[in-house]
Amino acid sequence: MRRKDRELPQGNAVQILKDGEYGILATYGENGYPYGVPLSYVFMDGKIFFHGAMSGHKLDNLHHCVRASFTVVGHTHALQEAFSTAY
Repeated sequence: MRRKDRELPQGNAVQILKDGEYGILATYGENGYPYGVPLSYVFMDGKIFFHGAMSGHKLDNLHHCVRASFTVVGHTHALQEAFSTAY
């Protein structure tokens, strides 16, 4: 990590996973295009589980390359006057 002062302790990261509203799974496919999809998920026993069909674009991409990124979205509040978001 480039900015060590921004690194969260593992316990904080686990709490974010437990408290998150939803997540975004980002993958890429054989064609080289990135693909991000919002998902409902559960964090249990140190693992992330998400609902999905047994086939489709998301799984095709994961079969192509198991590397992925998962971003958790928690409780947010739009700050309209500042054109920003309170995370």
